[in-house]
Amino acid sequence: MTRFVRSAVWLRATALAAVVAMLAAGCTADNEVAGPAAPAEPTTGGPSPEPSPSPPRPAFELVVDVRDLRGEGVNGPIRPKRLRGSAAAVAETITELYSIGFVDPAAWGGGSFPALGRLFSASARPADGRPVRSLTLGRAARELEAVKPRRATVDLRFLADAKDRPIVAVATVRFDGVGFSTDGRRPIRHDGRFTLRRLNGRWRIVSYDVRARAVGEKTTGSFVPGLPARGPMFVLVIGSDARPGQSVSATRADAIHIVGVNPRKGRASVLGIPRDSWVPIPGGGTDKINAALARGGPDLMVQTVERLTGISFDAYVLTGFQGFQDIVAAIGGVDIVLPFPVRDRWAHARLDKGKTHLTARQALAFARARHALADGDFGRSRNQGRFLVAALATLRTSFATRGGAALIPWAAAGARNLRTDLTVSDIFDLLLAAPAFDPDRVRTDVVPGRVGSAGGRSVVFLSSAAQARFRDLARDGLLGT
Repeated sequence: MTRFVRSAVWLRATALAAVVAMLAAGCTADNEVAGPAAPAEPTTGGPSPEPSPSPPRPAFELVVDVRDLRGEGVNGPIRPKRLRGSAAAVAETITELYSIGFVDPAAWGGGSFPALGRLFSASARPADGRPVRSLTLGRAARELEAVKPRRATVDLRFLADAKDRPIVAVATVRFDGVGFSTDGRRPIRHDGRFTLRRLNGRWRIVSYDVRARAVGEKTTGSFVPGLPARGPMFVLVIGSDARPGQSVSATRADAIHIVGVNPRKGRASVLGIPRDSWVPIPGGGTDKINAALARGGPDLMVQTVERLTGISFDAYVLTGFQGFQDIVAAIGGVDIVLPFPVRDRWAHARLDKGKTHLTARQALAFARARHALADGDFGRSRNQGRFLVAALATLRTSFATRGGAALIPWAAAGARNLRTDLTVSDIFDLLLAAPAFDPDRVRTDVVPGRVGSAGGRSVVFLSSAAQARFRDLARDGLLGT
């Protein structure tokens, strides 16, 4: 537990002033809840009196305690005391969420909870068929008179940018209470994982995964935003041959892969290009494709692949050997199923067939191994594609277990170790959308060609079928559709 918590400096966020004022206008905050009002005595003779208004439902104050607070950013871990302001603001949003959904009867709206939507981003707002039941009391709001909180705690994880400014928050909430009705008391429990972004100066919910139990009814609900792109999206993934101490953008490329994503179909494809492919390089004649990186950095590499394939890229990511290992280490390794053993003493690879967990060093050895493969660089490129799919599967499993908090070390490690035209915010958005893609439906391939010689060097001449693969992928971001 952090020193921030041990020192008993607890962040306590109460409902917004407007809500408190509304409650004070006609609600009580006693420890016990009054029973329903007795019916009015019937009158005899004279005109019937006007029906008296329903008595206000009692309400309690909601206090949310921040139990654990951590942050990680491009520059490494963030000290809790630097996060207190953001933590208080996020706790305010969570307090308002649970006040509207559970504690404040005046906000229930007969079970419609009309004020709930303002706490969410436009894409995550519980509307358009997404019910509010899993986020609130749901139908139980029609039966209950009041809900008294027993416990409301939140654990917070923040992702910060290069200036240590929090840009993403993940809140893990546990709420327990007791509901009061004319039939007695009912236990209420709600557990939720919420991902929040700072939008227009306020922290708003962009993703959630919740479990609720209220008045005997169990509900679950989740929402994860998709990619912002409507059409296919293409990312060029480049692995540099740079060793420690060398510039990743001034050495030859060791791995080149096109990742195509089709958001509408929820599918993706990975197409590898052999590093020795003999291709035209803009402004530099014909050479091995991996030379484009050494000559002009990632910009020239992107131009070279775009001219070769006819595909326009939305982004690129580039890393070297050390950066690759640092990313794998930061995410705790990658689970993969190997279709065959890999034994390559030049790459220091000694891996058995079947399911295995790759450490950072093993992952690099696997990605580099080619001497033990029957088809050399083609096989290595195919294995690199397998690794990308395995990383997606590992991310998906981790997200299912821990929610958005699992993405923070991935995004921070990527921002630290990748050279890219994506911001750390962009990286997180891509990671948040990634679990929606089933790894079993991701197709991988390597463009075909033949090994030959040019200028005394061993090269790969791409076949006419390679252009057909490029056209296939460019059409909708998918192979074989």
